[in-house]
Amino acid sequence: MKQLFKWTGSKKRMKKVYGEQFFPENFTKFVDVFAGALNTSHWCETSCDTPRYILNDFNNELVSMYKALRDEPEKVIGEALRHQTIHLDEPEPLIRKEYYVALKDRYCMRDGSPHGFSVAEEAAALLYMLKVNFNGWWKAYNYAHGRYSTPPGLMAQKKDFMDEENLWNHANFFKDKCDIQNVDFESVSGIDDTCFVYLDPPYRDSSTTYTTDGFNEADQIRLCDFFKECDAKGAKVALSNKEIGDGFFNDHLGDYNLNIFDAKYTAGRGTTINKVKEILVTNYDYIPPPPPPPKPETT
Repeated sequence: MKQLFKWTGSKKRMKKVYGEQFFPENFTKFVDVFAGALNTSHWCETSCDTPRYILNDFNNELVSMYKALRDEPEKVIGEALRHQTIHLDEPEPLIRKEYYVALKDRYCMRDGSPHGFSVAEEAAALLYMLKVNFNGWWKAYNYAHGRYSTPPGLMAQKKDFMDEENLWNHANFFKDKCDIQNVDFESVSGIDDTCFVYLDPPYRDSSTTYTTDGFNEADQIRLCDFFKECDAKGAKVALSNKEIGDGFFNDHLGDYNLNIFDAKYTAGRGTTINKVKEILVTNYDYIPPPPPPPKPETT
């Protein structure tokens, strides 16, 4: 499987940094607690012989889309391909944007009336918008009643972008291997000593929305306590986050393995690069790969 759509904050950029030693030994169930665009689950599926997955996200629109792809794949995929055809048949990006905005306004019920989509149609509309939106962001503005409402991207696609085969791969993966949940992280069920639990929450010092109050320091402390609860159940656990240098993780998870990495975040369309520190906390033996050699200086 390949990533279904671009997603700001996915772990795709950190795979080489973490290395294949990221995955512990002897687990038969992968628990992706903040699943998002499923990038880490994709990585697990290609790197490990893992028969079962628990995919959870607090975002009910995203989870509903995954469940619809699982339950009605023919309808969701057919409708998603219809949006692609309409998009590609109109070469003018401005008109493509008009189509996107009209679909988005209907999806988020901007005029206050029900959007009238079936479950499969709603899932396909969201999938199409996620494929062509601005920079992989998830925005939910007030005018949209808290629903997905990210603006369109450049809309310059020249060839098929839905990847029908990949959609079917996901539909079969969801049906055959996954328990899909839509709960707060503390309520994820099915965690036991056969699991590898991965926690990739909204980072500290970020503006990502989790609830109406964001993901605040109280939530970060709850998450550290949840890490310990999973550890007490015998599960392997890993937690990624941003390290801002205030000793938070030493205070709350100092008895576990704390690994610090250099990372780069991009802003806008990738023209601005911010160098930051990330932390990976594990309750299992983890040896990070050596950092890449420095690039030679140019004259």
